[in-house]
Amino acid sequence: MGNSEDLDRIIREKVESRRFRFKDIDQLKTVDDVFNQYTIDALRELMNRGVVKEVYGPVAQGKEAKVIWARAPEGTDIALKIFYTTTAQFIRGRYKYLLGDPRFAGAKITNTRKLIEYWCRREFSNLNDAYNAGVRVPKPITFNKNILVMEFISYGGHSGVPAPLIKDAPPEDPASAYLTIIKYIERALILGKIIHADLSEFNIVNTGSELVIIDWGSAVKSNHPNAMELLLRDIENTNRYFGKEYNLDVFKSKALFNALLRRYGYKGEVTSDNEGWLLINGKRIIDDLT
Repeated sequence: MGNSEDLDRIIREKVESRRFRFKDIDQLKTVDDVFNQYTIDALRELMNRGVVKEVYGPVAQGKEAKVIWARAPEGTDIALKIFYTTTAQFIRGRYKYLLGDPRFAGAKITNTRKLIEYWCRREFSNLNDAYNAGVRVPKPITFNKNILVMEFISYGGHSGVPAPLIKDAPPEDPASAYLTIIKYIERALILGKIIHADLSEFNIVNTGSELVIIDWGSAVKSNHPNAMELLLRDIENTNRYFGKEYNLDVFKSKALFNALLRRYGYKGEVTSDNEGWLLINGKRIIDDLT
């Protein structure tokens, strides 16, 4: 994967320009608007539980949440994904994902904050499923109210420096990177029974040595009513990006989709080779396609 000095410098400057550090979390209200009293109370609980020790600064911002760099008591970097509680239009638009999720069939969502809490809990559950399936994702740690705590994915191992999106830091070997994402799509589906459902170059980061798939809030279980439609969309987005951006000879989307379905329906033993490819009837999915 790429690891240029210029990219390293740019990312460091960007982070340092926004960096802050507070031990008194009540001060956070004056620095960043994501820290309202509801969020500060949730953060204080995490600190009292020994999950978070120090809070630094924001390293990423999206429509639904802001990612904050923090540290655990043992000194390791962690990421706090804090879901907005005041501008929840984006999350309201994704209510359908909760409605079709059997894990939340009995959920009583009475207000916006309750919806956000369920969404946070849902992303934690999705990350767990993907992580346990052997997909490279941020390792989930815990959650509380609107705060999801997970592994901080750094660039080049630099503390507090987030890994950039693959679109901003292309892999040195695009063909290998493409196969890695196909491998992760299959492991998520077959071992985790989960589909990312929003996979694109905007949800894959490059650490300089590996690719990590982020933002699993919209992921669905394989028994979701729209699961197969979303799986095909993930495949098409992956093929579009790697095919057009790097002029790769990618697999045909329908052929890859059908191969995944055949392997998903297999009832026998599933093993892995030393590169992490699933072996079904002794074959990797790429063997079925070539």
